[in-house]
Amino acid sequence: MSERNPGIFSSIVFTPTINSTNMVEVSQESDFGTAVGGVITPAADTAYFVRGNVNCTNILAFTNPNIAVVGWDRDVDGLTYTGAAGAGDFITITEVNFQLANLKLSSTNNTGGDVVLRAVNYNAPDYNAGRDKILTIVNCQFRNCFDVWNIEGFDLCDIQNTLVWYVQATTIGCQFKNVSKLQLSSCEYVRWFDETSIPTPSGYATVPMVELVDNAGGSGFGAVNISGCVIHPQQTQDGIKISDLATIGFGTIASNTGIDIGLTTGVVANFDYDIQNSTIVQANQGIQNGNAKGILSLTDNIVLLDITNTPPVSGLYSLPIADASFVGGAGPTNPITFPVAQRVITSSANGSFAYDSKIDGNFSVNLNATVGVNTNGIFNIQVQFRQNGTPLPLIGKTTIRNSGGTFVAQPIGLSIQGTATQGDVFDVLVSIDSQNDVLVSELIVNGFQF
Repeated sequence: MSERNPGIFSSIVFTPTINSTNMVEVSQESDFGTAVGGVITPAADTAYFVRGNVNCTNILAFTNPNIAVVGWDRDVDGLTYTGAAGAGDFITITEVNFQLANLKLSSTNNTGGDVVLRAVNYNAPDYNAGRDKILTIVNCQFRNCFDVWNIEGFDLCDIQNTLVWYVQATTIGCQFKNVSKLQLSSCEYVRWFDETSIPTPSGYATVPMVELVDNAGGSGFGAVNISGCVIHPQQTQDGIKISDLATIGFGTIASNTGIDIGLTTGVVANFDYDIQNSTIVQANQGIQNGNAKGILSLTDNIVLLDITNTPPVSGLYSLPIADASFVGGAGPTNPITFPVAQRVITSSANGSFAYDSKIDGNFSVNLNATVGVNTNGIFNIQVQFRQNGTPLPLIGKTTIRNSGGTFVAQPIGLSIQGTATQGDVFDVLVSIDSQNDVLVSELIVNGFQF
């Protein structure tokens, strides 16, 4: 074969430099560079191609720009950290763009807090809190390790098709903090125990799998999208945990499969729907939908609405169901309760729900009540829902005919649909066509977002 065309007998795998990007084949740790004080700092503008499993005893510190570490097969190509316990995090990424692809990452370091990967791109005084880099992890697996990763900042953190399993973490699982845009898609978080213990698993991890932690005074999460993942916590593990002190501007948790087999005190999803009220939570297996909903209950009441002291409006005497509306102003016999309340702010004294989701929504409300009067005559009673003090157009009506001078009660009902934005207040208005007190003895209001 000619020198210009060596053909299949060439020992050259690829051209070392193309368009100012270096390409380095990694078959041993020293191919990343020379260790100084237990730390290797790989070169800028370089794609490192890992062949087979490479054992590493030093920390890999990626502080130079535009580096990718890539394999061809995540079951064959990978990096295993065998440094001394307590030596520190294996891979550190600091204020640079970085990509991992098609690799297996493992670590024998079992010191709590030392992670396989720690990445940071955050500086609060700067525009977007200094989050101007991209971290990408594609088609990798983190396997046979202890604490997994801690990622803070970045304009975009994009983790796709990545398998995280056989993890024995005791301090940190997969933690995120103050990420501007976080995308987790088609990943699997399963079998967080010691692989060598099969067929009788032991050595379970004791920390959450995916965790969005406290902002700690930082900017929080701008946008979060967790979709298409399989999440199977066991024993005391949580699948997805979001701190009450982690803020999310726009969030979606959708189309994930959560598995609860083998749990003791752990849960598939551990977050407060009312606090995380900017996040859409829909169509997940094992994770409750995040729609707003509430039930208002008034039972066994014998205190009347004080209609006789109410001036008429358009021929009707009307009062809302609220403590101040009842005779004596102290409320009904038993306080109004809310057996169900999610993403709503409730008020027993005002008999009201306030919609408390940052996502505009459609709602459906059903009302059933028993109303009555104890005066002879024919009385028309109606109920309406009010939105921010304005009666909605649909009305529930009943007519009571009383000739015995004792209480005569009738059922009354109403269903209505509408739209709501955060802060909208809903309550119930009761009206009668004559100036007579009305007894509302039983009332159930069931409202939900759809």
